[in-house]
Amino acid sequence: MAGTAENKIDIFTFQRAKLLQQYCGDIFYIYENDNQFLCVLADGLGSGHEAHVAAKAVIDTVKKEPEEDLVLMMEHCNQAISGLRGAAVAIIRADFDTKKLSYVGLGNIRFYMVDNHAKLSFPLSTTGFLSGKRQHFKQKVLEFKPGSKFLIHSDGLVLKKVKNYLTSSLCVVKTGHTIERLIPDIPMDDVTFVIGKFPE
Repeated sequence: MAGTAENKIDIFTFQRAKLLQQYCGDIFYIYENDNQFLCVLADGLGSGHEAHVAAKAVIDTVKKEPEEDLVLMMEHCNQAISGLRGAAVAIIRADFDTKKLSYVGLGNIRFYMVDNHAKLSFPLSTTGFLSGKRQHFKQKVLEFKPGSKFLIHSDGLVLKKVKNYLTSSLCVVKTGHTIERLIPDIPMDDVTFVIGKFPE
């Protein structure tokens, strides 16, 4: 599944389930208003229905309060997943007024951002996964500039030389299709990625 959205941010999204199963263990959610952009990616442990249920619990929690503080949001997601399989989660929020991007991540989801001077930022997630057990979440804050591009993806995508894709002169949609062509028709893991560009 691939798609675009006509928002303030140019977006390309892609998702394909492991072995083309009915249920994908990855779920993403995008929310945008006049002041901010939010993107959440949840990767349920393993694959199939139970992984999907765990990821959905995270996304359903975020949808209730999409403008909530990110650390508090992660805490609520952690509570919601108690008793389920668990999930790796990453959340980014861009504030259009302050040009600040906040990031909170737990597990093996990757996030990269390149500004219009080709500087690459890649805040690392904390090791582990949401499980319902008490955890400490760290928020990292970066500056973004007009024209900055970003990529967030689950571990099903193996991508080398990420910076080359984010500094490409191609539009977001064409860059997304370029990455999509690297993904097997029948992948051995759930694959999800979101690539975007902030307005110039």
